[in-house]
Formats: sequence, C-alpha cells, structure tokens
Amino acid sequence: MTERTLNKDELKSTIQAIEKAHAICNVDQGSTELIAELQTLYNCIKYPVVGVGVIRWIENVVMEPSYFKLSTDSCPTHLAVLDEVAGVHPTLQQQILFLLIRLFESKQDELEILVQLEMKKMILDRMVNLLTRGCVVPVLRYIKQCCAIEDTDISLIRYFVTEVLETITHPYSVEFVQLFLPMVENEEITGTMRGEGDNDPVSEFIVHCKAHFITV
Repeated sequence: MTERTLNKDELKSTIQAIEKAHAICNVDQGSTELIAELQTLYNCIKYPVVGVGVIRWIENVVMEPSYFKLSTDSCPTHLAVLDEVAGVHPTLQQQILFLLIRLFESKQDELEILVQLEMKKMILDRMVNLLTRGCVVPVLRYIKQCCAIEDTDISLIRYFVTEVLETITHPYSVEFVQLFLPMVENEEITGTMRGEGDNDPVSEFIVHCKAHFITV
C-alpha cells in the first residue's frame, strides 16, 4: 500500500469522524441525551481536529449562564468529555485548562452559595485530572495564583490540596515541590488536615520533601 493511499484513507476516516461528531454536537441535547452518543463521540475524539472542535463546542455549551443551574449531575457529561479529550490529546490540555479557569472564575449568582462551592469543587476535580494527565505545572501555577490573590474560598484550596495528596506519589520533580509544598505547609490551608503524628498525608508529604529536597 502506497503512502498516498494511506493518506487518502486517513483523510477519509478523519472526515467521517468530523461528520459524526458534528451530527452529535449540532443537536441541542442535554447531558442525558448525550450519554447515549458518548462512545461514538469518544471514538471521533481520537482525531486531534475533532478534539479541538469538541472543546469549542463544550465551551459554548457550559459558558451559558443557565448551564449549571439546569445541571444536577455531580460531573456534567460535557465536562466528562473534556476529561476524555485531555487523556487522548496532551497538546490540547492547555486549552482545556483555560476553559476550566474561565468556568471557575465565572459568576454564578443564580446558584446558592453552597451549590456554587460544589460546582467549583467539581471544576477543581477536572483540574486534578489534568494534573494527573501531565498538565502539572500550569495547574499548580494557577492554584498558587489563587492563593496569592486571596480571592478564592480557602476551603476550595484545601479541597484541591487534599485531592492532589490523595492522587500523587513520589518521586516528585523539583518544580512540583517548589509549587505545591508551600500550599501544603500553609497552616491556614492544611492545619485541620494534620494529625498528632506524621502519619497523615500532609505530614508525610512535608517530611518526604524536607528529606529529599533543599527547601527554602
């Protein structure tokens, strides 16, 4: 089989994936209806061009002011699709993070305060997923920025730190420790998470970093 034939076959399958994804995304359907189409959409997402288009589509859907008011899922299907794109296409993770940041910082005044907090925790879960997929430094830099500006509820920072500690394992990179250790050492964030000994995740992480890294 010649290279030209291979390229034609690849182009044909890419076009088919675009058309299938377009047919799914072009219908005004909620999370429930979308679930039935997920496997087909996931197969199409394997093509980078479809991944880019799906991110744009999801952005248009979830940035609607009423989206989270109407969605009662712990993780709306549209955001679960973002997780899939992040896993398949590392080069698109930065775009996904930008969208998650916009969502995290968006005004959701129609939602009750507790519902807003739960929504933001769910978005932080998506950021932790990005972190586990390799988008480590950009995610940590953003959360560090949230800490510095002090405009984010401290319980949300605490939630993020807890989720990351439960997810990670050593060895750690120097840059990871430089970004994450100050959050873990911050008494305001992790004070209530520490036990009497060094057996809790917070203390274990701090002890490990002190033993293996030169910290300032």
